[in-house]
Amino acid sequence: MPKIDNTSIREIKNCDTLRVFRYENSKNYYVSFYVSKSYSSNFMHIKSLRVKDYKVAIKLAKEIYRSFDKESFKKIEKQISFHNDIAVPFFKSRLKKYIAKDKPQYAKKEENRYLNYMRHHFDDVDYRNNEYVENAIEELHIELKERKIKDTTISKYFNILNQMFNRAFKNSILPVIPELPSTKRINEERPMYFPKEIRQLVNAFKKEYEITNDKFYDEVADLIQFCRSSGVRPGLEPLKIKRFQTRFINDPDNPSVPVLTFQLKTKTKPSHTISMHPDFTHNIYPRMMSRYSEDNINAEDYVFFPLEKNRDKLYQRISKNFTRISQNEKLYYLNDKERPFYSIRHSFITNRINKDVPIQLVADASSTSSAVIQSNYLEHDETTILNQHKRLFADKYASSTRSKK
Repeated sequence: MPKIDNTSIREIKNCDTLRVFRYENSKNYYVSFYVSKSYSSNFMHIKSLRVKDYKVAIKLAKEIYRSFDKESFKKIEKQISFHNDIAVPFFKSRLKKYIAKDKPQYAKKEENRYLNYMRHHFDDVDYRNNEYVENAIEELHIELKERKIKDTTISKYFNILNQMFNRAFKNSILPVIPELPSTKRINEERPMYFPKEIRQLVNAFKKEYEITNDKFYDEVADLIQFCRSSGVRPGLEPLKIKRFQTRFINDPDNPSVPVLTFQLKTKTKPSHTISMHPDFTHNIYPRMMSRYSEDNINAEDYVFFPLEKNRDKLYQRISKNFTRISQNEKLYYLNDKERPFYSIRHSFITNRINKDVPIQLVADASSTSSAVIQSNYLEHDETTILNQHKRLFADKYASSTRSKK
């Protein structure tokens, strides 16, 4: 398959997914736009325009786009819905079983657990792709831990999912049964990355970019810096931030140093504002914004990877490469415990606490609670324990310092 010349891509405004481009081995322009999931393997209509002039290509592309009968394909497209195709039939069958046992309230309790805690993780997932489903499972696992739900209760949640997946697999709805976290994984904490380790990861991604010349790796390096510089949940939250959600706030005390903020939707709040570490604002953000300066990016496009439409698939690629590079750098495991991409959030929270920032302020910035921070982040962090130890026994350390002098 020929490779697309990324510098030639031009998206056409007010025409949805319409764009023109050239392949590296061709001088002619091509047109492409989304039709439906049933249309082709990549869901797109792609055709050579057989012209070399950019303006002529734009005109022809608009004519093809407007005359194409997309509706006929959309009508036959099967609507994929995890909730309607998998969850609803499952809970109907569960209700019948519990009614037979004269305990219908148990079925309602299980369904409420799904609706309140699980559904929002799976609603937008194409369940035909096992990687997407397992990614949703991982995010659910992290959220349940953050909500300070007991491990035994979390196990019950995953037991419901396991039965749901098994039923869908037997009915040929799921192609495979997704892997669920074991009891051991449910009970273990996720250690943070230390600042020098994050720098090592960022440099490793930049080196990968130099080797492959693939901007993906350079941008992941910026994404890691973004997550370490704010209380955002690594994953789909930062990937769904659009450019119009960016704002600079002028600081009267420092007029030459505005504060960079982003407004986003989190798993616990419909609207949450994060402010960035000043180093990110001055050193990284300007370079990010210049990366796609020639691609007609507008306010409705995403801040990260604006040319990538499928956010789930993008996150899968980021997560896979983060794990791979972290393992190559001998950083992925600490005390035999995994440190996935999400552990960068732990780094931000524990770092701010260890800088003596009030815990409630850190909790508000991270869209969580001080109780969750205390139980999930600080109880197992060695740096925090050491700092608390030195404060607790400050008289001993002070006398030790005086004796050395």
